[in-house]
Amino acid sequence: MKILMTHELFLPKCHGGGEIVVYEITKRLKENGIDIKVLTTGNPSIKEYKGIRTIRIPINRYLMNFATPFVCKHAKDVDLIHTNNYNACFSSWLAGKWLNKPVVCWVHEVFNEKWFKMRGLIGGTLSRIVERLQVRHDYDRFLFFGEHMRQSAVRIGIPFEKTIVIKPGVEFKKYKMGEKEPYVLFVGSLIKRKGLDYLIQAAKELKNIRFLIVGEGGERERLESTAPDNVQFLGYVSKEKLIDLYSRALIFCLPSIGEGFGLVLLEAMASGCAIVSTVPLDYEGMRIGIGDVDALTNSIEYLINNPKVALKMGSENREKAKGYNWSDFIDKLVQVYEDVIRNYL
Repeated sequence: MKILMTHELFLPKCHGGGEIVVYEITKRLKENGIDIKVLTTGNPSIKEYKGIRTIRIPINRYLMNFATPFVCKHAKDVDLIHTNNYNACFSSWLAGKWLNKPVVCWVHEVFNEKWFKMRGLIGGTLSRIVERLQVRHDYDRFLFFGEHMRQSAVRIGIPFEKTIVIKPGVEFKKYKMGEKEPYVLFVGSLIKRKGLDYLIQAAKELKNIRFLIVGEGGERERLESTAPDNVQFLGYVSKEKLIDLYSRALIFCLPSIGEGFGLVLLEAMASGCAIVSTVPLDYEGMRIGIGDVDALTNSIEYLINNPKVALKMGSENREKAKGYNWSDFIDKLVQVYEDVIRNYL
């Protein structure tokens, strides 16, 4: 089986969790004998990444929307195109139509009305229109990591009968539940979508609680300028350091305005953290509304003041994390490929 994977960015170039997810999927498909190559943007001289063949177009990632000729050129010899929203999916769908090739679209996120919170009325309206223009086409299958993501997509007009949910994996054995300390950990890109303004507001009310922020992004300077002394920005850290931070954190917080799945939640669960988040996944902790600073503050304060409750939640989360397995994920994904190709012939 030959697959062309298309995504607007690919490691080592990374904008967020989407690139890491695409790499994890591609790596495991290759390990399972799938002949796979990646079409993305970037430096054309980079022909591979950790053994994965890459074709990189020297354009801005947003211009991937107009890269149909490139997709056609590199999809001629494949059985199926696997694309990812946002900026690679429309050009890949169009290439599939021109070449009479099946195309599956992995929908990482559908923000819909959440765009208004992230980009205001004008920017949000434009982003909402573009989102629909990119994903509302007759792809052969729409794939999702979680049910809440599928339901968001169905609400903008994606046909339910073409949708499939496949739970992602976590490398469980890499993570550990260590001696927990009373601090709150955030891991992710420092961008408005992650809801860090709300977390900083909560930190201002909880001056005796430590907040550790891991990650980089365009909002870092502004966020640091508004954060109280009990918030520490660590920037990028090594994988070993990150695993250690997870293992000691009593609470992991992800107060996102819009989130696809949030693989960091799985990592935190595998590390035995109690979760406080807006993302509606199956974890033990506190689910809060988007922008509800009072609920965010009260949830963190309660768990810090009741460590036995938080530890119990963390232990249960570690058990739940065992149900997220990359091997099962790849088996199900390959089955989708086979079914789509068979039905297309």
